[in-house]
Amino acid sequence: MKNQLIVKILNNIADILELQEVEFKPVAYRRAAQSVESLSEAIEDVYEKGKLEDIPGVGRHIGEKIAEIIETGKLKYYEKLKREVKIDVEALNEIPSLGPKKIKMLYQKLGVRDVKDLEKALKQHKVRGLEGFGEKTEETLLHGIELLKKRPSRFLYIHALPIVEMITKNLQRNDFVKRVEIAGSFRRGKETVGDLDFLVVSSQPKKVMGVFTGMKEVKEVLAKGETKSSVRLSNGLQVDLRVVAKKEYGAALLYFIGSKEHNVELRKLALKKGWTLNEYGLTKLKDKKWVAGRTQDEIYQKLGLRFIEPELRENRGEIEASRQNKLPALITAKDIKGVFHNHTIWSDGNNTLLEMAQKAEELKLKFISFNDHFGHIGITNPLTEKRLGKYLQEIDKVQKKVGIKIFSGVEIDILKDGKLPLSPAKLRDLDVVVASVHVAITMKEKEMTKRVCDALNNYPVNILGHPLDRLLQEREALALNLDKVFETAQKNNAFMEINSSPKRMDLPGELVKSGVDAGCKFALSTDAHDVSHLAFYPLGVNMARRGWVGQKHLLNCWSLGKIEKALQK
Repeated sequence: MKNQLIVKILNNIADILELQEVEFKPVAYRRAAQSVESLSEAIEDVYEKGKLEDIPGVGRHIGEKIAEIIETGKLKYYEKLKREVKIDVEALNEIPSLGPKKIKMLYQKLGVRDVKDLEKALKQHKVRGLEGFGEKTEETLLHGIELLKKRPSRFLYIHALPIVEMITKNLQRNDFVKRVEIAGSFRRGKETVGDLDFLVVSSQPKKVMGVFTGMKEVKEVLAKGETKSSVRLSNGLQVDLRVVAKKEYGAALLYFIGSKEHNVELRKLALKKGWTLNEYGLTKLKDKKWVAGRTQDEIYQKLGLRFIEPELRENRGEIEASRQNKLPALITAKDIKGVFHNHTIWSDGNNTLLEMAQKAEELKLKFISFNDHFGHIGITNPLTEKRLGKYLQEIDKVQKKVGIKIFSGVEIDILKDGKLPLSPAKLRDLDVVVASVHVAITMKEKEMTKRVCDALNNYPVNILGHPLDRLLQEREALALNLDKVFETAQKNNAFMEINSSPKRMDLPGELVKSGVDAGCKFALSTDAHDVSHLAFYPLGVNMARRGWVGQKHLLNCWSLGKIEKALQK
């Protein structure tokens, strides 16, 4: 799987070209990187089909470079660029809040070539004197370096997804493999994974191990046994595989899906009944007689429980709810009628309103809302009051060309003082107002909470966008008292967003659950900046399911008439 290697190289090329002040090309490389990152299949498979140039933003020249990376694992053009700039762009790019313009300034003014140089300059307080930096930026960069040092080796769910599909396909094509299942945190729908766990049912485990350890993506075989093997892939991800007997399959799946905390509680229940539960089955303590293990269902039933969906298995009340027959009927991707919060070329998106609407229609969605940026968040093309009228006119024109409902709207900045840069009267002219924090993100909890709550109290906000404003493994969450935010959102009929963007996944499942408990309602968004991003909404569904969300909690599941009524200000 070389998807992420290619994404990293293309983005770094864009940054180097920007450092060299080359026009136009950086945008092209970034768009290609964005499209490759959005792929749900291995880039090698696309290459073998001869369809690299079918990827949005990938023309002949970039396609040839991608092919070279696939074939050799590196790119001569990229190595040449790195020699030319003499700056470790790869390493510096790993630091949150550090982009090509700042990297260039640091090099020109302070001779910073790598992370070591930067850390030294920061500790000597040389950076704060540079134009556009300051004391807060200095603190942020130092904190970013510390995060980089401590960063766990975890992969975003979206990056693990094509690997899971590839390994599953490789195993399933063999007739001696009767069943393949992914387990672990991936099966529980967590936003990041540390490794992958596979279970296989087969009467010929030796052959299974040969296929698994012999995959071309395997860089290192960490362990190879009769029924268990571990490998490390070329991208650094560890994958473990176990072969189990049909009789043990349910018990093994239950055990390896986890979580550990959930499993501990199940074992306690088993002990109370005079049984023991492990990955091999449910057995009697006295005579070791086998009780259950073929399916997860039968184990739950023996323990006096209803089946508990994997996403709920975090020991957050699911066992007691199961015992009392009070588990929620969780939403599925099929329940999603449309998606909120999408961007176009009217602000910082890659596609037109029409292209985005047509893609939503192609995905069989019933509606889409457009929420291009309004405010000064540092992007090059935010909407202004002057442009807003033309934007709404264009939405009306597009509505006549497609068969799905289009909601008009903006994503508007919540300013430092809790105000929005557009009057309540003008906001009421829009179907969907998404309000988000984009700037001054390091405020203390008390001030940040007041800022967000003031916006919800004083303006007709429909959706609080990406409430934590986190970027997974890049930027920490805002300091917020979410109990107060939930209370304020509920009081003002504002929906909390579940943002499906792979790097956001915001709110995460455990906090969605807190919101559900507080009586909040939610709106699922894609935060799409490209037509390829519209298909990411199942990632948000994962977060919703982890948060115990049923159809009554999620705006996207309601009828269009009910949605329109709920959005009225």
